[in-house]
Amino acid sequence: MRLLAGLTAAALSGLAAAASQQTADVYILTANQQSSSETPSIPKEVARHILLQRASRQPYGSDLRDIPSSTDTETAVSHIARFGTGPEPLFSQSDKTNVPQLVVILEGVTYQQSHDLKDALSQAGHPAAFRVSDAPSAAANKNLMTLFRQLGSAPSQPCDLAHALNPANEECWSGVSSVVNYDLQKASSTYSALLASLPQINKLVAASDLEVTLLVLPDSTRSSKINSWSTLAVNPTNNRRRDFGERVITDSTVVWPAPSTPTRSAKVNIQKKAIPACFLSLDACKEATNDCSGHGTCVNKFGTGNATLSDARACFACKCMATVVRRGDEPGTSGKKTAHWGGNMCQKKDVSVPFWLITSFTITIVGAVTFAIGLLFSVGQEQLPGVIGAGVSRGASK
Repeated sequence: MRLLAGLTAAALSGLAAAASQQTADVYILTANQQSSSETPSIPKEVARHILLQRASRQPYGSDLRDIPSSTDTETAVSHIARFGTGPEPLFSQSDKTNVPQLVVILEGVTYQQSHDLKDALSQAGHPAAFRVSDAPSAAANKNLMTLFRQLGSAPSQPCDLAHALNPANEECWSGVSSVVNYDLQKASSTYSALLASLPQINKLVAASDLEVTLLVLPDSTRSSKINSWSTLAVNPTNNRRRDFGERVITDSTVVWPAPSTPTRSAKVNIQKKAIPACFLSLDACKEATNDCSGHGTCVNKFGTGNATLSDARACFACKCMATVVRRGDEPGTSGKKTAHWGGNMCQKKDVSVPFWLITSFTITIVGAVTFAIGLLFSVGQEQLPGVIGAGVSRGASK
């Protein structure tokens, strides 16, 4: 009887351990890290939408038709809004609204590696954002990477981690987002490189020059019987939640046209819209930013000197300077105007100081006029003193 009880307890503990290993931790490294007392568990379909939203180069939108009926739609939307990239402000022209997004998918992670990585990230102030409750198999991850390549977010060739951490590297980046995948059982050095690169990652994240989403998949998920990140996305005909005929982004059935080689003018327009936050060399920074639009200079943010292309730690960016415009062509003419510039190419004129001056002056004038009118009105409503009233009445009686 005791033997049977012992075997039952061992079997139950083994099943519990196997079930716990099927969960995958997701870390989201941002400058504005949200602290939470508990780590929520999210279905793989919702986690897939979060990854697609963070890696999307355009405003991401989906009808969420592939969310299973067991998951509440409002809860799924709240998770996507919380862990996805925030919406761009309507009126602000901040330089950090288009932060490069890097999604790193780690497969074949052992328990010890997962534990050490969790401790290292927690000490740096980046605990796990959420967990994927039902992490799929390696085949599903392969289909997901195929989808990212079709969307243009993942490089077509394997990319080294040191290069993936630099948004200016053209081998791993072709826009404002990149998705890379590493199997630690085949490339064990990647894990050591990741731990060694954590200080550099923390600097880039703290400066809002990069945001990293790290998906840690245990080695036990390789043999998972779940073969897709979204069953309803792979088989859209099985979805009966909504029947409006919208197209769903699938993991394997979408065929996207091959990207054409842009012309020189198109490259210039792309660089103006999505200029990288860091460049590997001084010459690359000057060429891509047109020498900071003539309103600044390219400097190395995390070092000194002119780094070479092989220096992965170099981060050249524009340092904007004020320009002075004198009024009048004759020497010694009085009057000058100072213009301040911003943006990752120093192409945006900073009008915040004149705006606040005009706004504060207008508010002050309106407040002063309102106070004066109110004071006159209150004085006019007061009654005359009794002495003056008595003198007036005595004069009238005579």
